[in-house]
Amino acid sequence: MKITKPFTIIIGILALGALGYNIYDNPTVSHLFGKEINDWLYRAFWLVVIGLCVYNYIHIDRNTLKNRSKSKSKH
Repeated sequence: MKITKPFTIIIGILALGALGYNIYDNPTVSHLFGKEINDWLYRAFWLVVIGLCVYNYIHIDRNTLKNRSKSKSKH
């Protein structure tokens, strides 16, 4: 499944919001997928999601630039 740029941006913003709210609210226990987990594990999960979104965004952007340069060199 190929993830598009807007979808990656939306997921990243939502993950950043979830992380920010968790830091602001400062609960002792957080819920992820219906289970109680340690607050720091919850934050680590959202940091990984944010990291993957940034990585995918950069990867998609690089591929877009490569494809544009290839199409311009053919003409």
